[in-house]
Amino acid sequence: MTETPQQAAATRRRRWITFGETIGVLALIISAASLWDSHQQRLAEKAGSSVVAPKSPLVLKGSADAEGRSLRIAAANGDQVIQTQTIMFPTALGVSSVDSIGNPRIETAWFEDKLHAAVHGDSAARRLPVAIVTRYIQDGVSREDSAIYDIGFSWRSRLLRADAPRLEGMTLVARGADKLQARLDTRWSRAHPAK
Repeated sequence: MTETPQQAAATRRRRWITFGETIGVLALIISAASLWDSHQQRLAEKAGSSVVAPKSPLVLKGSADAEGRSLRIAAANGDQVIQTQTIMFPTALGVSSVDSIGNPRIETAWFEDKLHAAVHGDSAARRLPVAIVTRYIQDGVSREDSAIYDIGFSWRSRLLRADAPRLEGMTLVARGADKLQARLDTRWSRAHPAK
């Protein structure tokens, strides 16, 4: 059975229509895949920017040892794991900042002589402001928090030496990394004006 020239032309036209439709469908699939990819990328960018802000802010708590010589620092939220900390003291004390890794704490040995000299044994002095920069992990994401805390203490008498501070606990005063040392120094100078 041979095709007539008209049937052969119609077959060729159908073949081209089928080929054109195929190209159109492929173009549609490629466009849809491109749209899906850009949509997923935008979602990932939004998720990435929202991950920076933790679900709950970091609040530290300090538990004094039996003698009041150190404060063990922990996150109030058990889902936050402290990695490292930098503890800064008021410039007036002349105490260098201290870095702790894996053992978050504050020890009186870091500042007790300077604190005693700075407040001249003032029995009314009961708070030491410190700035704490904490790097921690929450929900598998590494984060950083900067805040000023007041360390509560009392003076305890010692034989043959000046009174020593006995640490009692700590409380959050202000949050934020902007001009942290300056804010810390301002808090100190308000509590202990120069004489």
